[in-house]
Amino acid sequence: MNIAEQAYNQGIRKVTIGFSTGKDSLVGVSLLKNAGIEFMPIYFYIVPGLGFIEKTIKRYEDLFEMKVVRLPHPILYDYINHQDWQPFHKALTFSCCELGSFKFRELINIYLESKELKGYNYDCNCMKMSDSLNRRLLLKSKPDVDNSTKTIYLTKYFTTNECFKYLKENKIPLSDDYRIFGRSWDGLSYHFTMGVKKYYPEDYELIKECFPLIDAELLRYKIVSNYEFS
Repeated sequence: MNIAEQAYNQGIRKVTIGFSTGKDSLVGVSLLKNAGIEFMPIYFYIVPGLGFIEKTIKRYEDLFEMKVVRLPHPILYDYINHQDWQPFHKALTFSCCELGSFKFRELINIYLESKELKGYNYDCNCMKMSDSLNRRLLLKSKPDVDNSTKTIYLTKYFTTNECFKYLKENKIPLSDDYRIFGRSWDGLSYHFTMGVKKYYPEDYELIKECFPLIDAELLRYKIVSNYEFS
């Protein structure tokens, strides 16, 4: 019996799940769907409306017959508060924002309250013990279905290879992110921005609208690694 089935047997019928479009969240969504649990998948965006991400989300919405909610990523608030990749003339404006900072669950709760949705009391986490020593220590101390924090650790016992195997056996395709970045897109470090600039130039320009000095991230890497960009 997998953890999603455990949750169903405990009477849990409606959950939220962070949906990065990566392998772990794909496995998590599939497990919930197969267990008969109603789920609300949430994609946390760093830059809203990126074309390659919207295309990927639409692909999985059709595959799983679901609707993905888009919410701002907690790190976006940090980027704005820290004025990352912003020009000096915007410093005063950003200093007056006072956005604060949020955790994932806090943003989810705000969304659920604003939409007056009821019953989504549990949130699904797709971390794996095999990810790192810190995660192993953390997850070993947590029950599979943690009723105290209303958290379900769906992929707790999976390994990376087991995730890939599960997706293959269930005919769930990986996104193009794995071909370009080696994983799902996750931030504005050079590893991701370099790939976006090369394969999705229109989306790179959209990133620059939000973060005008993002070219500096690529320049930093070029200087440090002496890498030649085309």
